[in-house]
Amino acid sequence: MKCKQCGADLGGLENAEASIWLRVRGDEETRTYFLCTACDVYTAWVWIEEFFTDKDSLFAIGPIPREKGDEIVAKIRKCPDPGQISCRCPTHQEMSGWPLASGL
Repeated sequence: MKCKQCGADLGGLENAEASIWLRVRGDEETRTYFLCTACDVYTAWVWIEEFFTDKDSLFAIGPIPREKGDEIVAKIRKCPDPGQISCRCPTHQEMSGWPLASGL
């Protein structure tokens, strides 16, 4: 994983600050947030399994300002089971309604 701002190596999934599995408009989506210690911003890696086309895609979004990334990570950490797509906690309900561009 590379930082979207400075290109620094963020390591693998073991270095992620937080991950959450969501159902967004029928598709399964995993958002994984990495903090870059070199430039102090987040990069999110997004994996989408499209329900209707049966295609997968993986891409990075960012840079996400530190404050916004910290808010998202804190929200994910409140979820009792972020790896469970069917979780009905407030975090899953809120984040499942976020389009990527607005909610990250």
